[in-house]
Amino acid sequence: MNSGADPGTDSSDGDYRVYNNFYGPQYHGRAHFGIATTAERPGRARATGLLDGDEIDALLRSYIRPDCFDDAARELSRTGIVVLTGPQGTGKRSGAVALLRETVGPSADYVVLSPDIGLDQLAERTFDAGVGYVVLDRTGTAATAGTTRTTADAAGPSSDFDWRRVRDQLRRHRAHLVITTVHGVPGRAPKAVRHLPWQPPVLDKVVRARLVQARIPQETVDRAVAGIPPRCPIAVVADAAQRIAEGADPDQAWKEHSGSAPQAVQEWFGAEEERSLREIAEVTTLAFAPGIGRRAFESLQDLLERLLGPVYFTPEAASAAADGAAAPDAAGQAAADGQDAQRRRARPVDRRRSLSRNALITTEMQIYGATTREVMVFADAELRRWVLHALWRDHPTEYWDAVRHWLEALVDADPDPALQLSIASGLTLLGHIAFDEVVQSYLDPWARGESGETGQTLAVYVLWYMCLEETQAAAALTLARTWAQSTHPTLRGTALFAFSGQLGVTFPTDAVKWLWSVLRTGVLEKWEQREHGLRAWAQLFLTLVDCQEDAGIVLDALAHRIGKEQRTRSAAYSATGLLVLETTLWVFTATERLSGRPAVARYVADRPEDADVVAELWAAILCYRPLRRNALSALLVMVRGLPAVTSDPTAAAARLGRALAAALPQVEHPLLTSELGRLAVSRPTRATGPDCVATLLGALNSAKDTHPR
Repeated sequence: MNSGADPGTDSSDGDYRVYNNFYGPQYHGRAHFGIATTAERPGRARATGLLDGDEIDALLRSYIRPDCFDDAARELSRTGIVVLTGPQGTGKRSGAVALLRETVGPSADYVVLSPDIGLDQLAERTFDAGVGYVVLDRTGTAATAGTTRTTADAAGPSSDFDWRRVRDQLRRHRAHLVITTVHGVPGRAPKAVRHLPWQPPVLDKVVRARLVQARIPQETVDRAVAGIPPRCPIAVVADAAQRIAEGADPDQAWKEHSGSAPQAVQEWFGAEEERSLREIAEVTTLAFAPGIGRRAFESLQDLLERLLGPVYFTPEAASAAADGAAAPDAAGQAAADGQDAQRRRARPVDRRRSLSRNALITTEMQIYGATTREVMVFADAELRRWVLHALWRDHPTEYWDAVRHWLEALVDADPDPALQLSIASGLTLLGHIAFDEVVQSYLDPWARGESGETGQTLAVYVLWYMCLEETQAAAALTLARTWAQSTHPTLRGTALFAFSGQLGVTFPTDAVKWLWSVLRTGVLEKWEQREHGLRAWAQLFLTLVDCQEDAGIVLDALAHRIGKEQRTRSAAYSATGLLVLETTLWVFTATERLSGRPAVARYVADRPEDADVVAELWAAILCYRPLRRNALSALLVMVRGLPAVTSDPTAAAARLGRALAAALPQVEHPLLTSELGRLAVSRPTRATGPDCVATLLGALNSAKDTHPR
């Protein structure tokens, strides 16, 4: 993972650089993955919190109610809670929001809670009156941070009491909650809360409603309806209908879902002549390593062919192997001869000719700066998903064991970042159809450190890719939470890494909870990776700022813990309180990867309404003398970074100065003025622009008499 200077030690500029490990650009279906910048928000934004009006409008535009809607609406109105069950792609998400709009009203607030929330947490939560709450794809296995859950709460007689507690809590606060889950109810369903199987609406009606609303000609509407693929998920239907409403040709809109990719794969794998080892190796290699050059591709393919050789014996070698009990040496020699023959036939010229004949594979020229290079790709980007589906369906365990050994060999060779991401995205696609295989054969072993840092990084990348898709994000959260709760130190370290990136962007509240749990537990156990926990907090804050998400969640969590400590301590901070202060300093010294500017400078400039929270945190670490020197250095760097992140840096500096005057005890005002002033003189800067340090100190001095503490 990453390394950086410890803010607890003095450095020339007092900063700590946190690096984002995502290199790009990378492509995963229609999602673009790359380095986070303020101009490009990578991946998917947070999946929890307040639903905004635009998202609600997008979900419910031309919404068609399924037959089960009225039954669910009556139950929600009567009891305040209903659980929608059913597979992915049946429209449960939009159905949940539509139910709340029907029951609570269109002007109410709708809040999405974590899918990892437990029944005990729901039963103890304070709900706001008149607000509609949603839990999407609930896993039903959450535990309180710092504890280990021993029983599931999904359903059954033993959990009926918990469901009743949740229902009564909602009634008490006059709130409403809709939960969606892909899991059915094992055993006897709970009586307290209705678990309703959800059915999608009639697809023809969905398409017609969307296109009629957009005033599309009737002929086009009829063509669009006629082109709906069989068993097409409702989300795909709605997306295609929207594109047709925006002017796309119906045939083109349905193309990627209805025929070309699945049909091409079916024809290739279903050919009369059985596919050779080399052909299987070609499509397998490309499924996990698209977009690489010919030489690299052939090297990977050659390694895979050698590992697949025992799976694809010639008939003579297989017969000899079957007689191995009587003549093991002969069987082994026959197998070796078969593999040698395979390798002799795999001359470079033959491999390239074979690739040129493979209808699923082509090449394309990609531009890299002033140059171009030829790379291997599937003829259609959607082929990758379907090839993996066919490989999993048609090939035995021995084949997948060989693939696992191949991928482990690639990981052990420390592949470049682009290949790492390609492998991770391939495993993510495989996880759609073989999730247990991906978790048990790759993610859990890699997260435990069995393939070193590269394996840990790849395990995290898979979780981050999963967060880009609504259907897999909850599973990624559950898996990372399981690692965070583990007693295995390397698993906990991998969880820290996962929650500090895209997983934290998607589920920021969960990330803060589990990052603190791992860090605090590790410190109490004298965990040697304590620094990783501090770094993860800094990385999460930096990532949220970089993605223009609500990084205030990190600061609010720290401010809450510091405030609690200050209210309860008698004279000195406890060990937990000191850990919060140190974590705050790491957060405030995290710097952007490219510019080197403190992330907190951008946050202060972009979120003027949060100046008070930022000042409270600065005041806490400035008043703790062992951290004061580094806190002063970090404050100087942050204030000097304001001109680079805002067009009005003096206003931001003055605002922070006034907030510091309110947050600091009166006795600290002259000390801060003199010490920060001396530090600024001793560390001159060549940057041009307004003197924001002088502005901050001026505002501090002007406001100090109005805020006696």
